Amino acid sequence: MLDLEERPLTRTPPAKSWRNWYRVYKRMGVTRNVGVWNPGVRPGPNIFPSKEMAEQKAHEFINLRVFPHARSWFDYMGAWPEGEEPGE
Repeated sequence: MLDLEERPLTRTPPAKSWRNWYRVYKRMGVTRNVGVWNPGVRPGPNIFPSKEMAEQKAHEFINLRVFPHARSWFDYMGAWPEGEEPGE
């Protein structure tokens, strides 16, 4: 019949560090350590060991540290492995 060769399994190792990304619509001062974010796609300042931890810290930042009137100035895009950027 058909002589098919087996393909070796190649597995990509899981990401070891994650970074949060935000889409900023209005110039805003974030914190003293981070400084000012201008409009555009911006990475968060911290790196996390897991995606779940990165997402949790992003939600804490949004819900606990952002004034309600400033919440419309940006959107949380998600957590990506360090070195990767979100696609448009």
